Amino acid sequence: MNLKWQKIPYKTASNMLFIFLILMTTACTGKRQPADPAPSKEETATLLQYLEENGNLLNSPALPALINADDLFRSLHAQNIHVIDVRPLDAYREGHIQHSINVRPSHILDHFEQVIDPRSFDFIVLVCENAMTSAYVHSVLLMLGYDNVLTLRFGLSSWDSAIAAGNWLGAMSSHLEGQLELTDNPKRSAGELPAIATGETNGYRILRARAQKVLQEHIPGNIITVNELMERPEDFYIINYWPRPLYEAGHLPGAIQYTPKSSLHSEEYIHTLPTDKPVVVYCFTGQHSAYVTPFLRMLGYDALNLPYGANTFIHTTMLTTQVSTRSFTEASIHQLPLVGKDHSEVALPEKEEEEVAVPIIGGC
Repeated sequence: MNLKWQKIPYKTASNMLFIFLILMTTACTGKRQPADPAPSKEETATLLQYLEENGNLLNSPALPALINADDLFRSLHAQNIHVIDVRPLDAYREGHIQHSINVRPSHILDHFEQVIDPRSFDFIVLVCENAMTSAYVHSVLLMLGYDNVLTLRFGLSSWDSAIAAGNWLGAMSSHLEGQLELTDNPKRSAGELPAIATGETNGYRILRARAQKVLQEHIPGNIITVNELMERPEDFYIINYWPRPLYEAGHLPGAIQYTPKSSLHSEEYIHTLPTDKPVVVYCFTGQHSAYVTPFLRMLGYDALNLPYGANTFIHTTMLTTQVSTRSFTEASIHQLPLVGKDHSEVALPEKEEEEVAVPIIGGC
């Protein structure tokens, strides 16, 4: 028999050897890559029960936990306060509160778990340009049990006029005055919860896994403007997060009333939220709804916040009929010092002999 050997190129032989070794390793070990966990409504129910039994965040009288700009400024030297600025780095460099540090939402859990001892501070204060992102992040931290965290009311718009001009002041509008709907729109019939997929069975472990995902979905992925909403309101389930008497005085077309701090509970109406369309939550300022949105997203709802709330469409009404904390004007700006690019560094207030109490304001 005349055998002829064919020369195999070196590169081809190397590839064949690599494939052979992979096949042998797989055959010997019998191990396969674990499949992604299947979405489960039971996981969602376990998470909801855990959240309601551990803080019941959405129905807490202290929510939203806000601190005013002047109170924070007076307390910076008097107490052990850690200020975290969650804005993009370029905005932080343009000007920030002295001694604050920049941590983006997607890295906040690593900061709390690996970098600092949160309990070593009297308070940790989150800031952004308008309080929408900071309140969103704050909500997640509260769900995880970090209860010494606050959000700066109105964000840095209440600290600096230049920031306010590009955020709160620029967003105020009264273009829907006299055009609100008076119809009492009914809630949906109760249905099932969404399905989530972490592969965990313990309530806290599900929460921790979901928390990182929700933080990675922060603004702009979780907001919608009033103009975008009104272009196609039928595509959304719109939650008016006001007390019923104010809802009855006028609300966005198609909006359904849910009472703050009571309606979104398993024994109330959370099961009436749809799983087949986005849920938009609006309140007076967008700050309270910024706490609600991540809670709902944690459970798997496609929840969106309407930033600045009613101030983006009935600002005049908010100014003339509601308490001052439910609207923003130039009087809301305290013009406090910032440090960074194009800002002069200004010393903090002198340390006082007596401890300064930090007023925490729960509610809009």
